Amino acid sequence: MEYTITRRRPRRRCCSRSSLPRHGGDTQYVNVHEAYDDLPAATKEQIDELKAVHVYLSKYSPRELRPLSEGSARQVPPPGVHPLVRTHPENGRKALYLNPVRIESIVGMADQEALNLVSELMEHALQKKYEYRHQWHYGDFVIWDNRSVIHKANPDYNMTERRYLYRLMLKGEKPV
Repeated sequence: MEYTITRRRPRRRCCSRSSLPRHGGDTQYVNVHEAYDDLPAATKEQIDELKAVHVYLSKYSPRELRPLSEGSARQVPPPGVHPLVRTHPENGRKALYLNPVRIESIVGMADQEALNLVSELMEHALQKKYEYRHQWHYGDFVIWDNRSVIHKANPDYNMTERRYLYRLMLKGEKPV
């Protein structure tokens, strides 16, 4: 979900592998509609109207990102404010809109409370029952709806080996 900072997140993404490590480097996809559906009613009521501030790299990020070049740093968009729960524009289903690397705060909530809430929601969403894990093979071409899943490339391979993919993104709409 690296594009959650932008006003309009890509709606679809496609990836095809070019270079593969010998082992590992899978991509995990989590169905955030199902994760939302399974939340207790009280939690849904608590989060349905909340807005989160997304930045390039949150001060609470669980991982570091590579430093940006001076030119790239100038192109980082300003913080974006998005709903914590978004509604899919085509099917009307609600989904969690999470990115612990990018969420800096939740509007109107103390930082520690917001951090705890995002952590709880991520822990819930990352349950294996919501996950599809793709083990890449040459020739694979994966397409997903960025409005319905969050994804993560696993760094569980020898970093001296190359993991390279081609990516195509389709323009999306502002999350609501």
